[in-house]
Amino acid sequence: MNLSNEWNPAPKPTKQRKEKPRWKGKAKIPKKRKKKLEVYKGRTIPSKKTRGKISKKDYEKAIEVYGPYCAECGSPYIEMHHVKPKGFSTGGRGVWRNLVPLCPEHHRGKTGVHQNRELMEKYQKRHEELYGPYYYCDKYDLFKMGLIPNTTKEAFETYMEMEKERIQRESERF
Repeated sequence: MNLSNEWNPAPKPTKQRKEKPRWKGKAKIPKKRKKKLEVYKGRTIPSKKTRGKISKKDYEKAIEVYGPYCAECGSPYIEMHHVKPKGFSTGGRGVWRNLVPLCPEHHRGKTGVHQNRELMEKYQKRHEELYGPYYYCDKYDLFKMGLIPNTTKEAFETYMEMEKERIQRESERF
């Protein structure tokens, strides 16, 4: 058999495989940066986000003070509203003195405190009259302002009770 007369196509070019670099060990995952904690006079101060959250104890204390109904209409379906909102530069905290139970309509609805500035200011004024000008502060705020000597709950509650009594004495004078 004579192969010279037969048509022989050129062989297909083959791709040479590139060698991929192999990882030795585990792949490096970038670490999340931890936010620097605020330290004031040797005390670590939690973040504003943490301090704005409503604890179960504060929620229950607000229910004990106001009752389990909306403060505006008496509805049993409630949400807790920060009287001094968390987003302000002075930042309202999740302490019970800064909370008021409201139904969804009076909280987030068209007639709610987030849409009606007058209603929000009404609650802010009422809480300031009841608990003093620092009703929205927590123990860390008062400590940083120099109003309490340490961040214990006892020092905080003692100061807030004294402030409440001072407000009552002033209101009796007038």
